[in-house]
Amino acid sequence: MKNNILDKNKKYTLLAWTLAILVLAVSVPLNLIFDRLNITFDMTPNSMYTLTPITQNYLDELDASGEEVTVYFLQKMEVIENEPELLALYRTLLAYDEHPCFRLVDFDPDTEPQILADLNPEGVLNLQENDFLFVHDNMVKRLPATMMYTYDMDTDDQGNSIVKGAEFRAENYFTGYIKSVMDGEIPTVYFLTGHGETPLSEMSAMCANLKNYNYGAEELNLTTASAVPEDCCILIIANPLHDLTDGEYQKILDYTKTGGNINILLSPNKEKIAYYNLETLMNSYCIGMNYDEVTETNDNRHSHEDTYAMLCEMVPANDDAEENLTAALISEANSLPTYMPKSRSFYSIYNGNFSTCRQANLIQTDTTAISKPFGGISADPVTIEGEQATLAMFSVDTLRNDSKLIVFGSGDIITDAGTSEAYFINPLQLFLTSITWMYNSDVDMNIQNKEKTYDTIRISNGSEAKGLMVLFVAFPIAVALIGVIVWLRRKDS
Repeated sequence: MKNNILDKNKKYTLLAWTLAILVLAVSVPLNLIFDRLNITFDMTPNSMYTLTPITQNYLDELDASGEEVTVYFLQKMEVIENEPELLALYRTLLAYDEHPCFRLVDFDPDTEPQILADLNPEGVLNLQENDFLFVHDNMVKRLPATMMYTYDMDTDDQGNSIVKGAEFRAENYFTGYIKSVMDGEIPTVYFLTGHGETPLSEMSAMCANLKNYNYGAEELNLTTASAVPEDCCILIIANPLHDLTDGEYQKILDYTKTGGNINILLSPNKEKIAYYNLETLMNSYCIGMNYDEVTETNDNRHSHEDTYAMLCEMVPANDDAEENLTAALISEANSLPTYMPKSRSFYSIYNGNFSTCRQANLIQTDTTAISKPFGGISADPVTIEGEQATLAMFSVDTLRNDSKLIVFGSGDIITDAGTSEAYFINPLQLFLTSITWMYNSDVDMNIQNKEKTYDTIRISNGSEAKGLMVLFVAFPIAVALIGVIVWLRRKDS
């Protein structure tokens, strides 16, 4: 009887070992084959490494058309292949590269500088490591690496920053940028001329910045043009010395009725003239303009080299604001002070449409600044002291398809002479932020971001640490030992 039991145990033991060996014999070669053929399965809950049907269908259409977009990646793929934080980007690029319409060129800009020089011959594009360039025919769009992920940060009990969650945003950008360059869609910013405005030739650095942000720049004379062009995403009026004509005003007003956007930079003008039509345009957005020149009386709040370089404050948005143009500029990461050059000031007007306009101040002086009358035709000019002066503000008119207006009290912040001064970097960045706020040049393909969560364990004291060690280390070892002891006691029974 005992021999029968032993024979039976040996059979079961042999069967168990045989099954284990068979599992290894099948799984190991399969893994090797899948690895050699680069076959993977996306087991993530939100398909982190798989292209959405929107992208798949669009790429299939391009494959059928025979057209191709070249995507330059300023990094070698093998560098990011083994980086856990960049695995989603790596797998996404491989998925795109499976389509004939997507030609991926990865290179190291340090070891292959000629490729970079050919892509950026004028040095206009501010290319960084891990950036992308999407190229089709004469269309070129830059996609910064910083736009691939957005992080949800938190702090632990010791005050250290930790990543609580992240969203992978690359697919929506990739597919949108491909469509943009394939369709030849580069939004154009028009600069008004005909009133003594600053010409584009004196704003070369600004034009380079616009190109770096994927915008085109053209001049526009509305005395000869029948209307504001349909491809105008923003109309910029930079330092006009004279007012708009009635005809020009009507053309611009018609443009705003369809959601057109206006950016006005108006430095102080000593001439005894009035900007009737320009003021009427601003007033329709509930913004008024002073004929003044703002100066700072506190020696500690202006540059010793330039008394008109006034130390100002970026105004934070309200908690319930739909727009927040100053957030990045007043964050802890930005330690640069905000200076404004010689400027005029603005104020709110409570017109009948005030309830339909969302407006806010953007840059303000301290109460030590003085608003002195400067130019204009007022018979009784007034000096204003002891109040904050508003040097930049914006308004959004919901009745005009969310048409946006932003005004700056100086045009020097975008001229070559002005941008050469390090003082005015924050107003310049605010101007660039206003461009992307008014009209986002990215094509939104409505592809949802893919969330990546980070599991964390917070240990507040030594006893918790010991408990976790027992749970995750000692307990599994104890279970294994019990299993071995039971097997040893029963193997000959």
